[in-house]
Amino acid sequence: MEDRESGFSLVELMIAMTVTLIITGAVFQLMSAGQTAFRREPAIADRQLNIRMAMDLISQDLYQAGYGMPGFAQAFTDDLDAVGPLGSGGAAADELEIFRASDCPPLSVCPLNSDPSKSIQTVELFSSCYALPAIVLMGNDTEWDLRWAKAPGKGQSAKKCGDSDTPGSRHGHAVFPPGQSPLNPTDSFTSWDSPPTYMMVGMAIRYRINAGPDGIPNLERSAFGGHSDLSGNSTWQIIARGIEDLQVEYESATGWQDTPGSIDCSGTTGCTAPAEADFDRLIRRVRVRLSARVTESGRFAGETASAVGTAIRGQLSTEIAPRAAATTLQMRDGSL
Repeated sequence: MEDRESGFSLVELMIAMTVTLIITGAVFQLMSAGQTAFRREPAIADRQLNIRMAMDLISQDLYQAGYGMPGFAQAFTDDLDAVGPLGSGGAAADELEIFRASDCPPLSVCPLNSDPSKSIQTVELFSSCYALPAIVLMGNDTEWDLRWAKAPGKGQSAKKCGDSDTPGSRHGHAVFPPGQSPLNPTDSFTSWDSPPTYMMVGMAIRYRINAGPDGIPNLERSAFGGHSDLSGNSTWQIIARGIEDLQVEYESATGWQDTPGSIDCSGTTGCTAPAEADFDRLIRRVRVRLSARVTESGRFAGETASAVGTAIRGQLSTEIAPRAAATTLQMRDGSL
């Protein structure tokens, strides 16, 4: 009896191999797509978290712009349009600088009986909120100044406050380090119409786009105007990674503009009796637009090309009305 063994023909084998390859390819594509999505979605989530966190902080600072300052003080630095690196929109990024006081309570300034460019004394003793060295904001009804202050060599108190002070009383005392210019455009107190009447801990909050050592653009913030501290250390802090563009616009009574301009009250009485044109120069709203990219390298679906490379991008914008300017305008309208 003859054994007969049957098997696949060559055609059947080719068909089976083709079907297997098709199924294997489909499975591989599904796995590859799933793996890409597994990397892509967390990268997008990180981008969204970074841009929202950055915008929340900027919004808080903008809302408090001008706090503790006279009603007609310019709370924003002028001429910061397009001073940063190239942004994803093809234009240079803006920088933003905001002047304001901190939440520390104000202290009354003693009558000036010494060189005001070197030191200042307050009626009240400094609380723990006044941790020197720090930036202090001094002002009166119409003028203000923001500068570095540090403790004098003999401690943060003084025995005398003006010419008619009570014997034995103690007062706050701070000195201004030589060679440290004011952080806002005003000059020495000697040019003021009247001396400062109060002092608060001040802030010059500055935002910029700056690439890190890895080449990733970041949003950085300094509460000291970007200046180094008195020990020479940098005051810049990274707020959010992957922020590659910052665009800022300012709204006054004449509409939106790229720079805030200056405030110089007209008339012989200055800001004590402001004219309508003075109110028109106040910045009512600030519009901020941020652009962010994913920080993880790799090709992902949804990438867009721009002047600064190809990446998955997202934008976020907001408009904030500074509280101090709104209060000044309400006082003019009689609603406050």
